[in-house]
Amino acid sequence: MRPTDPLAQHADHDIAVLPADLTPADAKALLTGTGVVVADDGGVLGTVTAADLADADADAEILADLRGLPSVIAVDADLTLVDLINSPAVTLLLLGIPRLVLLRARTPVAVLAVSRLTDYLASGEHPLPDNEMGPMGASADSALPGRVRLPRAQVACAECGHRNALDHWNPRRPPRCANPEGPAHDLTLEG
Repeated sequence: MRPTDPLAQHADHDIAVLPADLTPADAKALLTGTGVVVADDGGVLGTVTAADLADADADAEILADLRGLPSVIAVDADLTLVDLINSPAVTLLLLGIPRLVLLRARTPVAVLAVSRLTDYLASGEHPLPDNEMGPMGASADSALPGRVRLPRAQVACAECGHRNALDHWNPRRPPRCANPEGPAHDLTLEG
């Protein structure tokens, strides 16, 4: 992997896009690899495999009701490795999510195992950061910033089950859960 490679170049494109109102049994019958669960509005709710569904919550009538639906990080498929790793969004990898969902025009096109990113980081191929003097970079930086579309994670609160959208994660300062119903509380994760 090279720093300028788009994430899609190293991803698994053999995925099944599953509507959130599909039953876990029907979804399991459709899966040969990884399934991406999509809500009615097109938002990605999570990823599942047949093994995930074998251990699924027996009370869940549809995929959207699965309390154990694995969290997901949705990423622009054309985002480069260096853009992802150098962004604050790299903190989302601390969530323990096994794979990223790659999107083009808000449609899932592939999944990328997070282990591929950690292997890349361990390889030493990632360039060291430039001499940054502030949020806009060094004073001699002549490159205009391009449009970088950073990933967003969808994680379920362990306390109430509400799915929250995160742009970054700091385990020492978790954000408030965005659940509009019930008492206010900090976002807590299982494990």
